[in-house]
Amino acid sequence: MIKISSITNATKPYIQRFNKLCEKPYKALADFKIGKHRPMDIVNDNYIAENTKFITGLGVASIVLKDGVGCYMYVTQSLNNKEIPEDKRKFVAALDLANGGLMILLQLLMFFTISNKKVQEKMFNALFGKHFDRSASKGYQAMLKNNDLLKDMKGSDFHPVLNQARKDVKAAFENVTSLFAASVVAKRVFVPFIATPLADKTKAWMSRNDKPVEVSKETQNTYNTQKAGIDHKDVKSENKADQTKLNLLDKFKSSIQK
Repeated sequence: MIKISSITNATKPYIQRFNKLCEKPYKALADFKIGKHRPMDIVNDNYIAENTKFITGLGVASIVLKDGVGCYMYVTQSLNNKEIPEDKRKFVAALDLANGGLMILLQLLMFFTISNKKVQEKMFNALFGKHFDRSASKGYQAMLKNNDLLKDMKGSDFHPVLNQARKDVKAAFENVTSLFAASVVAKRVFVPFIATPLADKTKAWMSRNDKPVEVSKETQNTYNTQKAGIDHKDVKSENKADQTKLNLLDKFKSSIQK
């Protein structure tokens, strides 16, 4: 079996070479300024303050950016797709635009809602609060007495460790729930129900400056839907013929009975 250490030693020169190639771009990005401020300083400060929340926000931002680029490409492709009939292209493009726009808006809405501290606190306490309450803390301390290395741990040493564990679990919970709500619930549950009805309104907005299409007299539909396909005169003549047949049949039956 190949040892992990041997793999690490084999790949180490390539990693060092890659890092050396990226030194200049990294330095240029770190020194880049907008006015008196460095964007990377803001990124570093936010990461240090709440690294898990920052990573979650970065993940959602990348998903939203990807959906925005995809929406633009789909709409452009639909408007210029010669395989789609010309009178249907705007509706297909409107459906793509409504779908993409809703995905972006709902993902941001779900992220800012689920990642809210009050919402996270309620959700976490409902699911995992009982594992970190007073009774659970006493149970953990009782379990430690059976461990020779930790049986002498005092409460002043134990509670900070438990609080840090709660904080780490809560951070992971926030990360998972925020990404799940943005990328699955918003994108796969809510958007399909709203995008299709909204496509008609989006099409109307996209066609607001279009000129009305003139219908050629040669291709204009002159069929009157209020008029039956059979002429009323023909129907009346057929009814008279049927009535005559019935009268003759009655006369024949009466002559036989006599």
